Amino acid sequence: MKVYDCDNPDHFKALEQLEEEKELVKNNQLQSFAPDSLEEAKNRSFKPLK
Repeated sequence: MKVYDCDNPDHFKALEQLEEEKELVKNNQLQSFAPDSLEEAKNRSFKPLK
């Protein structure tokens, strides 16, 4: 899984584009959660968007 930091405008734009192209919500392929930090997400084995 990849982590998109929605506080980062570039990450958010990339995620919006993916949603529009692949209809991630409609196809149940998008999950959201709110870790306190990117470090916490990494500890949960999520990989940050590069």
